[in-house]
Amino acid sequence: MKYVSSRLSSGNNVFPTEIHIEPSGISIKEPGVFKSKSTFISFVDIVSVSIDNPLIGYSTLTFFTNSTAVSVTGFTKKQSEEINALIKAKK
Repeated sequence: MKYVSSRLSSGNNVFPTEIHIEPSGISIKEPGVFKSKSTFISFVDIVSVSIDNPLIGYSTLTFFTNSTAVSVTGFTKKQSEEINALIKAKK
């Protein structure tokens, strides 16, 4: 499955962030003009997921592993909850 952040959210105006749910983990793609970043986190490495849902605006998801935390923003509350549920189902 593929989830794309809103272009209306901060930092995603031109190139929105994408989260791809793959069979063995998640890929986070943050495209850019001069630099793009791609991160893969396997399901077994994900310790927890934090979702910050503000009253107004878009959610921020933070994926915690044993050694690092990766945050992405610009997803709707529904998208965030679906991503979290899919990760829990795969663990």
